[in-house]
Amino acid sequence: MKYEGKCHCGEIAFSVEGELDRALDCNCSICAQSGYLHWMVDPAQVQLKTPLEKATLYVWGTGQARHWFCPKCGVAVLRIPRGMPNRYSVNIRCLEGVDVESIPTERFDGRNKLKV
Repeated sequence: MKYEGKCHCGEIAFSVEGELDRALDCNCSICAQSGYLHWMVDPAQVQLKTPLEKATLYVWGTGQARHWFCPKCGVAVLRIPRGMPNRYSVNIRCLEGVDVESIPTERFDGRNKLKV
């Protein structure tokens, strides 16, 4: 299935194709505070409608993870996780028409890097 996604103001837009069969809910400091709900996909599944250069990149700590968010509305749309640098994490909450409550969700203890 193909999903359309965007930040709150629509400045950063993308589509992603695949089976949205589970979500990851991480409790690390940035995910917990921003409410990010992860869908791990291959980068080839994501089509950027807005170049990532238009988003703001946030990097901290080890410098390995990449977090892109809209410079206007502040919504995080896409990440490259430190533990999976060959994958994209799409923020499921940015996808149009998706009922997040209906998606099986796996908790991830990102604070301690353990599956819960």
